[in-house]
Amino acid sequence: MNEELISVIIPVYNVEKFLPYSLERVINQTYKNLEIILINDGSTDGSKAICEKYAKNDKRIKLLSQKNQGAAVARNTGLEVASGEYIGFVDSDDVISLEFYECLYKLLKETDSDISECASVQISDEDLFNKNYKFDNINNLEYITTDSLGALNRINSEDIYITGKSIVVWNKLYKKELFDDIRFPAGKKYEDDLTTYKLFNEIHKLVSTEKVLYNYVQRKNSLMHKEFSMSRLEALEVFDNYEQFFKKYNNKYLYAKCLVRYLRILYTILEELYNSQYEDKEKVKNILEKKFNEVYSKLANSLDGLKSNELEYVEENKKLYYNKFFNLLKK
Repeated sequence: MNEELISVIIPVYNVEKFLPYSLERVINQTYKNLEIILINDGSTDGSKAICEKYAKNDKRIKLLSQKNQGAAVARNTGLEVASGEYIGFVDSDDVISLEFYECLYKLLKETDSDISECASVQISDEDLFNKNYKFDNINNLEYITTDSLGALNRINSEDIYITGKSIVVWNKLYKKELFDDIRFPAGKKYEDDLTTYKLFNEIHKLVSTEKVLYNYVQRKNSLMHKEFSMSRLEALEVFDNYEQFFKKYNNKYLYAKCLVRYLRILYTILEELYNSQYEDKEKVKNILEKKFNEVYSKLANSLDGLKSNELEYVEENKKLYYNKFFNLLKK
């Protein structure tokens, strides 16, 4: 099989402790025809020097530097200079299987898909530093394929694992033309969520394997470990975008499932708030309650035309999240 060029885009910002581990896994891929694009996003630690060292020793590496603008802009910068037929993204504090691109490329070609994706698992800082990686081998490679509608349905799946696997951009390989008119939104916290559904809307086929080929490093000082803040409510903008998109998509069940997922995330945020030490909880509770009632009303008015099994799923979850949300709200 002739190896076409894959452009791997890696935003880099203040990750000097993690970066060598990540880069070693990329440069030593079994798939060799890579263009490795490092975007130094205004790092103030030793990250740029590490990038320069690797670029000096590997002619496949391109290093670009810009002022700090966030991962979304860094990825866009990489897309502007990428020359590969295919695009991949790796976060600079994560690690990939040495067969990551070999596997995803093989899946794309064998199934004539536009996007291929694999499973991922979370590891700790200590796992990374000890190289205690958790990867599957790619023998007995099983997979499923789906069309654009099926891929969009996975975003709103009742299975949280499938939803999580679908919305991230870094566990995938893409045909480059998908990004002809799509870029990541600058300055947004949830740039993956605001981009993936647009890509899924453009495809003919997606192929997905349950092989674990990507390890996501949960850093001790990451956003997920920080105290609750108002920035968490940026998720509402994401779901407002979803709601508008799926309302126009002309699939009533998919729209209803989108609203169910919106109710679920509102409950999740409320639960995070209650488990935090955030001072102005009443302000956030009022925002969440208002939005919950708004989404619940839209869902209640969107049930006509659903099949019996679809209606059963929506009604069951509508009631479930209503009870969970308001029971917690009253505490």
